[in-house]
Amino acid sequence: MAGAQPGVHALQLKRVSVTESLRTGDKFIKWDDDCTTVTPVTLRVDPRGYFLYWTDQNKVINLICSSAGKSLSFSESSEAKQRELLDVGTLEGRLENRTLTVVSGADMVNITCLNFTAFNEEVAKEWAEELFSLALNLLAQNMSRESCLEKVYTRLTLQLTAEGGIPVKNIFRLFSADRRRVENSLEVCGLPTGRVRKCFILLKLDPF
Repeated sequence: MAGAQPGVHALQLKRVSVTESLRTGDKFIKWDDDCTTVTPVTLRVDPRGYFLYWTDQNKVINLICSSAGKSLSFSESSEAKQRELLDVGTLEGRLENRTLTVVSGADMVNITCLNFTAFNEEVAKEWAEELFSLALNLLAQNMSRESCLEKVYTRLTLQLTAEGGIPVKNIFRLFSADRRRVENSLEVCGLPTGRVRKCFILLKLDPF
């Protein structure tokens, strides 16, 4: 066929890019399908696009991998129930157009759904488009070894103590399958191993 170029694929690989608005964050209302309470949170994405994380009014940070799936659907019964719960009936715009449902899990069966309701449709639309782009980025799904290490480092530094330290329990949680090796590595470096309650590592790390 004329003009054909063997080995050339039409798919273009693009580097992960996180917009300023996602890095700065926006106000949302977080709620679960099976709960009766709602929580005001600030939703953000780290500059590298590894994690979607949120901070509640108690400054507690929770996060999930940004490669989770996204949905923007609502049933009429859920909409009515949640309108009453969220007390947003007087706001303009449909509830389903302002709500992001983030689905995450190790497989397609064992999943967790988190719902975030924005205060206007424009914010919800921007977050839906940007998060969907991050989730489908092929470079993010096929990271190099260095990027994997950077992702681990990012996870640890997103959940610091009030003193700016890294809780040792978070390190063990990341490497739960090899606790003994983690303890030995910490001991070799002269760092606490988590045997003391509320132990944390106060370091200025700059591996990259």
